[in-house]
Amino acid sequence: MELTPPTFLLQAEALERRIADNHRKMQDVKAKIRILRSGYNGEKTIKYYLDPIPEHKYHIFYGLRLPIGNTFFQIDTLLLSNKLILILDAKNHSGTLRFEINQLIHEYGDNRDVYENPVAQVNRHKILLRYLFEKFKIPPIPIENLVTVCKPSTEIIIHPGYQEAAQKVIRAYDLLNKVDELEEKYTEKKLNQKHLNQVINLLKTQHTPQKIDILNFFQITEDELITGVQCPRCLYIPMDYRRSKWICPECLLFSKEASINGINDYFLLINSSFSNPEIRKFLLLPSSRSTTSFLPKLNLPQTGTKRGRIYHQPTFPIFTNHVFPPKSKQ
Repeated sequence: MELTPPTFLLQAEALERRIADNHRKMQDVKAKIRILRSGYNGEKTIKYYLDPIPEHKYHIFYGLRLPIGNTFFQIDTLLLSNKLILILDAKNHSGTLRFEINQLIHEYGDNRDVYENPVAQVNRHKILLRYLFEKFKIPPIPIENLVTVCKPSTEIIIHPGYQEAAQKVIRAYDLLNKVDELEEKYTEKKLNQKHLNQVINLLKTQHTPQKIDILNFFQITEDELITGVQCPRCLYIPMDYRRSKWICPECLLFSKEASINGINDYFLLINSSFSNPEIRKFLLLPSSRSTTSFLPKLNLPQTGTKRGRIYHQPTFPIFTNHVFPPKSKQ
């Protein structure tokens, strides 16, 4: 599984674009984006240090969210071979991290925050993963786990005598050395190719991406959203739709595909499907005919026909960087 931005982050960023700068919830949205972005940047750091590992050695999964009972547990990064599994939890904090048996204390400037001990967290994930494997009759395989501090400038302080943290808390730049140590420790193949493929398929099929009801999360109503298509250059909203093109009245950029970002925002913020009138209202299109003219070009999954046609969210999101800047201002 490739590393992709978490959907919650994409939703929060879409919400930031779609509410007024002075909105009562703007600072809460920005704060959530900072937290989610920091976590994602930590995972990207992990990926940077893991990328040199030859592909034949490990199958690497990023951002796994797996069910157990009536809940889910999330693993930042999982390395799988026929000899062992390695679970990695990324910590991308600045300042000082104090690892104590019952808590993690983060100190940065004048701030002091207390969190769950991440060593205990990765231990719990190891147990839950083993439960999942037992449920699907996967043969026993060693599972190791590490807490990876991603920023080289972060100070790490481990409580005296806390030997488990001393062994499991590492810096991201030391990941390859730690993987080599584990390879020397575990030399016996525990999974044949059939069982290895079974584990790969299990992790992929059980992975359940999280999607938050973002408006409900921040207690924002749909009526508070800024509608229309946003200019991909100057970020002005709304662009005008004329003769099958989107034109920005602020910077005069024109684009044939600027509406795709608006459709992405609709999927992120409102619903995973829409009718012609619903998306026309959100994008501020002038008519049903103008909406119908460009929707088929997106090849979105559809159900129903004619006036009852519903367009559904595809493999998500739809990306495009294709814009057409004007040759001259008119």
